[in-house]
Amino acid sequence: MPDRTLDIDLDHRRGGFSLKGAATLPLTGVTGIAGPNGAGKTSLLRAVAGLDRTRGNTIRFDSETWQAGPSFLPAYRRRAVLVFQDSRLFTHLSVTGNLDYASRRAPPGGHGPDRAELIDLLQLAPLMTRRTADLSGGERQRVALARALSARPRLLLLDEAFSALDASFRQNLLPALRERLAHWQLPALMVSHSAREMAVMADHVLPVENGQIGALYERDAWLAGSEGGSEAADEPGAVLTGRITAHDARLHLTDLRIGEHRIALPGLTELAIGSEARLYVPARDVTLAVDAVDGLSVQNRLPGTVAAITDRRDTAWCDVELEVATQRLCARITRAAAEALALKPGDTVIALIKSASLAPRQD
Repeated sequence: MPDRTLDIDLDHRRGGFSLKGAATLPLTGVTGIAGPNGAGKTSLLRAVAGLDRTRGNTIRFDSETWQAGPSFLPAYRRRAVLVFQDSRLFTHLSVTGNLDYASRRAPPGGHGPDRAELIDLLQLAPLMTRRTADLSGGERQRVALARALSARPRLLLLDEAFSALDASFRQNLLPALRERLAHWQLPALMVSHSAREMAVMADHVLPVENGQIGALYERDAWLAGSEGGSEAADEPGAVLTGRITAHDARLHLTDLRIGEHRIALPGLTELAIGSEARLYVPARDVTLAVDAVDGLSVQNRLPGTVAAITDRRDTAWCDVELEVATQRLCARITRAAAEALALKPGDTVIALIKSASLAPRQD
């Protein structure tokens, strides 16, 4: 159990909708909130932020009670800042004015980002004097995130806060933002429908479905769908963690070192050499070979060992779990292919991953 936790026990009712359930969330890193539209994810964030008040909720942040029955700490005292999908900026103010408004409400001497750091992280320099009403959707989301961080919150709440960002910008921003959140010791809850965003940002995932809060998963278990009931169960994937070792400006590729092996990625050329990167690889994008194969356009080839093979009942598919450089990778192939290759646990195979499947994309 982590030393500091956010404890929620909700019987939350608003209009005809109710959200129920309890969870203990670590106040370190990022906890993803996953579930279908209308499940109650935004309601959960609003309750934590103090924007909605229901007597049935109990919420404790570390040793501080935010709500218990009729006792209710108002939102401004919680300092849990919620970034909405639609940004909700002050349209009568410039970008600078929006950031100034938040900065004036930050606690004096509080730990967190300074203005120059946020401008650099979110590439706001060309926007600072512009009216927010004249910005694109992606630009407004970047400003909204900067405004939230300018308030130096104790808890950051992100409600689809990256959905309007250009895919290439988002792919570079997310690992950098995650590193900065860790540096600032700022915990976050993040609602997202994107498995790639969860893979890069989240450490744990809390499912919410049909107004019911589920059990907390480790990120990799949720992505694999290996613990039953996970939203990712029908579309598994895995996270590979590596270190950036080189950029090729001519080919627009980045080298990522995973153990003793190298793969080439598009779209990460703005990340610093030496920095850690998480790579989400959907199982459907992994092809397996039992021998070295020449004459293919696929250049990313990772040797691995078959750890397990799981049939997908009443389908043509099976999932092959691999150990690659002490990490886990999953491939979804047909059972016919697995039988033709005579695959079994302990076999050595080569995992082939197309660079195009790793390119930034809206999902």
